[in-house]
Amino acid sequence: MLQKLFVILPLILSGLSLFGQSISGYIKNEKTKEAVPFANVWIKGTTQGIMADDNGYFRIDSPRGDTLCVSSVGYLPREIPIKRRQDKMVTLFLKEETQMLGAVTVKPRKRYSKDVFKEILRHKKENSQQIQSFTDYKMLQRTTVYWAIDTTEKVTRLLGNLDEVTIKTDSMALRFTPIYIAEEASNITGKEPEAVYKKKDGIFPRLNQTIESLILINVVVDLDFYKDQIYILGRGIVSPLSSTALLHYNIYLNDSAVVDGKKYYNFSFAPKNKYNLLFSGHFTVADSSYALTNIEVYLPREANLNFINGFKGEVRYKKQPNGKWFYDRQTIGVNMSLIVNKDTLSRYSSQRIDNISSGNWLVNKTTLYSTSPRLDVKKAYKWKDMQEFRSTSLDVGIYHRVEKLKERRASKGIDAIGGIVLTSYVNVGKIDIGPVYDIYNTNAIEGSRFTLAMRTSEKMFRQFSVGGYLGMGTKTKQLKYGANFAAQPLDEDKFIFRFYYYNDYHLVSQDKYLRFIKKNPNTRGNGNFIAIFTTRQQNPYLKEEESYELRMEYNADKNMTLKVSPYYLWNRQTEFVRFVRNDTEYPTYSNYGVLMNVRLAFGQHYDKIYFDKVYYLNQTPVINLSCDIGQTLLPGTNTPTFGIYTQFNASIEGRLTMGQIFMNYMVNAGYLFGDAPYDLLDQPVGSMSLGYAKYRYNLLYQASFAHNLYTNTHLHFNGGGILLNRIPLVKKLKLREIISLKMHYGTLNRSYKGVFDLPEYYSNTMTAPYAEIGFGVTNIFKVLRVEYVHLLGNTYLNSGFTDKHGIRLRAEMSF
Repeated sequence: MLQKLFVILPLILSGLSLFGQSISGYIKNEKTKEAVPFANVWIKGTTQGIMADDNGYFRIDSPRGDTLCVSSVGYLPREIPIKRRQDKMVTLFLKEETQMLGAVTVKPRKRYSKDVFKEILRHKKENSQQIQSFTDYKMLQRTTVYWAIDTTEKVTRLLGNLDEVTIKTDSMALRFTPIYIAEEASNITGKEPEAVYKKKDGIFPRLNQTIESLILINVVVDLDFYKDQIYILGRGIVSPLSSTALLHYNIYLNDSAVVDGKKYYNFSFAPKNKYNLLFSGHFTVADSSYALTNIEVYLPREANLNFINGFKGEVRYKKQPNGKWFYDRQTIGVNMSLIVNKDTLSRYSSQRIDNISSGNWLVNKTTLYSTSPRLDVKKAYKWKDMQEFRSTSLDVGIYHRVEKLKERRASKGIDAIGGIVLTSYVNVGKIDIGPVYDIYNTNAIEGSRFTLAMRTSEKMFRQFSVGGYLGMGTKTKQLKYGANFAAQPLDEDKFIFRFYYYNDYHLVSQDKYLRFIKKNPNTRGNGNFIAIFTTRQQNPYLKEEESYELRMEYNADKNMTLKVSPYYLWNRQTEFVRFVRNDTEYPTYSNYGVLMNVRLAFGQHYDKIYFDKVYYLNQTPVINLSCDIGQTLLPGTNTPTFGIYTQFNASIEGRLTMGQIFMNYMVNAGYLFGDAPYDLLDQPVGSMSLGYAKYRYNLLYQASFAHNLYTNTHLHFNGGGILLNRIPLVKKLKLREIISLKMHYGTLNRSYKGVFDLPEYYSNTMTAPYAEIGFGVTNIFKVLRVEYVHLLGNTYLNSGFTDKHGIRLRAEMSF
């Protein structure tokens, strides 16, 4: 799905919320006018502060006081008043302070910074538990996505009157168009938060879910730095407070300060390898408890990361009346673009978030926390006006601007095209044309196959849909067709009923259970776009089917879905798929049964798109348990009667994240017994093309094995540049290492009673596992994966149904 998102972005971008009031500038020597590096800058009477970088630059967002303090070793401290409602850059000059010292004796001793940092780690569990002990509090979240536009560009003509639909800031020449806005108030009285107020809107109704799922969920996350990893952008970033932090970061004790009689320590940190996906920034801890009071993090420009021009995260903590530290606020800002802004290449991580060019997306989320009992007697929608949550607010006219933008022709056009990419359907009023992935594919029987499919859209019936398709191949000139309907009787999707009918060709070597794992699996031809145009041999192993299937779906909750599908299937043989039993050929046969599936998703996030649920691969595993029970019937009066066949199948899919390294996995296993036709056996799907297949085998030919007891394993490791980031010049390309392992192991035992003789092109004489391993790189030009795949072992080396090795390609995108 992420690949689909970045197909849409070029349509919207030309190359996040606006950030609140801030004060920023440079610290310089009054005499020489040179920068004063690493000066301490803070708000008087608070622990809110920052250390300037080596250019003397600093920035403090939403200052909570009226006086700015600056100090540095060798200079006189200085205080200046803060003018409200001004975000302008300031330059502060410090006077040198010189003193004549007597003789100084330097003695070696253990580094004090390490002692303090060890105390931080020793108290980490206790301080984390203190935060978790708060189970009664209120939370207010505001999320905004803005698009930066240059008023001189032609795209502005499509938006009409800019004053109506954009926001102008005093400190920038650009204007900002709201893309998405959301507000949510939650009452936490236990472990699970209860949303008591929600309001959201966006200018692209079809894309709102995708913005939430692929951008906000990936980059707008909970920043708990007491954990060893922070999960952002689908990967784990090692926390600077991790038990292994010193292996990844250079950590420095900058200074200590006394505020209201309490001592605080300020640390800064930076990656040991700036090309690894790690944070830079600084944090402050209290002396006695060593609890975090403030932490700011940035992602360095050199990090092996795509589409993120700047990232800033900040967490502030507040000491509660009971003496424990708890969250005060969390803020996350992301500056996104398809390309890195050229003028950021020489800037530091802390500045990149504010370096905005036309076409950038600006994402900002602020989460405010309060344990005040005053909020208990106020309506949730009024919390934002209370003193506890007063520090941030949305522009009063923002929702009006969104409504205006929705009506613009350009917005409707972009939303329609985005809907094509994300849902596979082209909306034309009350009709959806698609799925578009069915328009063209190839196989040996039909040649080039063209299909026209459509259904009624949500604009005609919100809880009911009728559809169908017509298709024809260039070889057979035979019309194939299908029809379907779906109904949701209740307002909620607790129950969904679907019916499918088709008369069409379908691959024999396919995994019918893949439809529970992958949305829209291909059943008539090649696996992906590259495979269509690079295949060495079109797949001939198809049979002709006429199918009737009723699918009944019950969604218990976010954790479990039950599907029950009774079916009747009529099958006709083709040139390469014959049905022969004891030298007697049967042109047709039929089978009927019921296919049941239980999906255990453990609360995994998904998008509801009309009647379909689209799940996103993450650390939460998804388990599918399936059972198919049926019976086979042969035509004629003197044909044998067969018993029941039963097939069990189980699969698990998910992701394991280990810092910048992650592994995607899918493992399944199954068992078929009873009287069954051979096309129900597990047949590992092969490929004879240059296209790398995610759930197919890349060296196998189209028909190789047929087993009733089987298991398949698909593992994909992404190193995130852990090795390539160390190679000079290469590291600047931001390539990522890839290792894949695919393995099939199965047998054909006596519990399977074949209705037909097994064709000779299946090879079941060898019982050793089949395995192939791949090595390669991905993120080539941000869109391409190249992998060298090699057969493991010599058992199948000269079998005639597999290649020894080969180069495979795949288009893929990720952050």
